[in-house]
Amino acid sequence: MAIIEIVKGDGSEAPRRWSARFGWLVGIWAASTVAFFVGASLLHLLVPR
Repeated sequence: MAIIEIVKGDGSEAPRRWSARFGWLVGIWAASTVAFFVGASLLHLLVPR
């Protein structure tokens, strides 16, 4: 994955454009938000009322 290559380096190959960095931020934030809601939904289905 591209993010692993960027994170494990020293930053010399990180995107230079502000828009690319902001895109990574928004992408990671959106993915983590979706993962949180999916996990919460699954937990909600598993826990009895």
